[in-house]
Amino acid sequence: MGVNKHNFSKGGSIEEYELTNSKGTAVFITTWGARITRFVVADKSGKQRDIVAGFDNYEKWQESLATDDPCFGATVGRVAGRIWPCDSVFINGKTHVLPENQPGKVCLHGGLKGFDKKVFGAQIVSESQPASVKFSYLSQDGEEGFPGELDVRVMFSLFDDNALHIEYSGRLRKGTETIFNPTNHTYWNLTGFEEPNILNHFCKLEADRYMATREDNVMIPTGDLLSVKDTPLDFYSKPRSFGDDIDKFDKNTLRGYDHPFVVSEQPTEGIRQVARVWSPLTDLQLTVLSDQPAIIVYTGNWISDKLVGKENTRYGNYAAVALETQRFPNAVNIPQFRNQVLLHQDEVFSHHTVYKVDYCV
Repeated sequence: MGVNKHNFSKGGSIEEYELTNSKGTAVFITTWGARITRFVVADKSGKQRDIVAGFDNYEKWQESLATDDPCFGATVGRVAGRIWPCDSVFINGKTHVLPENQPGKVCLHGGLKGFDKKVFGAQIVSESQPASVKFSYLSQDGEEGFPGELDVRVMFSLFDDNALHIEYSGRLRKGTETIFNPTNHTYWNLTGFEEPNILNHFCKLEADRYMATREDNVMIPTGDLLSVKDTPLDFYSKPRSFGDDIDKFDKNTLRGYDHPFVVSEQPTEGIRQVARVWSPLTDLQLTVLSDQPAIIVYTGNWISDKLVGKENTRYGNYAAVALETQRFPNAVNIPQFRNQVLLHQDEVFSHHTVYKVDYCV
């Protein structure tokens, strides 16, 4: 039980921190993108399974970017999700132009070189219960078009109940106003990829609404919050497998789930359960708790089948699911939710999410 540091790149410029607990669970996080690279846990039979997608080292990760960039495991920011239109974002009394890294004036996950491609500093906070490492990054004024100098901290703590706590904080060091909305983009397959996709995984969400999207761009929220009842998005009334209704989505646009589900209309002071996903094959169960108002469920609809990861695992569509807790996507352009993502000088942004792995009852 504790923290071990490893080289994650040739020459050791990129580090990886291994957090372990008394149950033998191990979570690995690298300084490149403050990203989770492995989550190794025993199933009910005692078999160790690595239940997240990724690559063996920094060099393999760099090679993979030429094929596809699903942001496996990464801390995403400054702003997670899509901002549209990205060429006229009003912040601090000025119009800012953010990078268009998806067609149609869309800035996705912080731009061309967001937090997922930055090297974070790391500090071991605790080597006992819970094993904890804090990652830090100073985002310069104007980086990827965002105003203000932003001090970012992300603390990862592994507890003995197999709960990984992620605590984000942000402080605007220079400037008057900016926007901030980070998340974690780990992709989970609770069979350890014994099953090549998550269509047999079951899901239960504590979200009875979702954010409607534009008719001319199915990925951009309008700000309208609609009921999930009688739609393929209803994981609230009862648990369902991801495969139940996935064929109902247009294969040219969505292919599957990539929706902002609404847990509340504003961030809350305490964390509460927002999602539960489990595999009947392994009986492993992932419970997500958060203080954020939204959770984006993304079933890996566009992962390239040319990506080959750890232990020669070939990924592809639906290989794993990302469960992204955050404030509402595109909130800066939605007047009624804009304040969720605004950060002013001397204010402290906070976001607390827990990914807990245990067994189905």
